[in-house]
Amino acid sequence: MLTFPRLKTGVSVQYPVGSVCDRPVRVLTFLDGKEQRFPIRRGRKRWVIHLEQLDESEAAEVEAFVRAHLLTFEPFQFSDPVSGAVYGRCRLEGIRHEVGADALRSLRTTLVIAEGGD
Repeated sequence: MLTFPRLKTGVSVQYPVGSVCDRPVRVLTFLDGKEQRFPIRRGRKRWVIHLEQLDESEAAEVEAFVRAHLLTFEPFQFSDPVSGAVYGRCRLEGIRHEVGADALRSLRTTLVIAEGGD
C-alpha cells in the first residue's frame, strides 16, 4: 500500500491545513412539516494540502507519489496532521496534478486528499 510522502522536515503537510467532514444525511418530513435528520453512513474526511517552498527532490517525490497513485488508483495511507489518526484508504481527488514555481528552488503544489469509501 502506498503511503503519503514526508518532506525533508519529517512532516507530510505544511500548515495551514484545511479539512472538512462530509456527512450525508437522510431527511424525513412528517405531515406536520417537522423534519428528522439522521446520517446515512459514517462521515468521510477531506483535506486540502498546500505544499510550498519545496525543493526539487521534495517536489519530485510528491510528483512520483501522485503519478503512482493516478496510474493504479491504489488507496494509500495518510496521517491526519491534527489528530494523528492514520487513515488507510485514502485517494486523491482530481486527475491532474501541477507543480508551480515561485522562484528558483521554490516549488509549490496543492492536493486534495479524501478518505476512501467502504
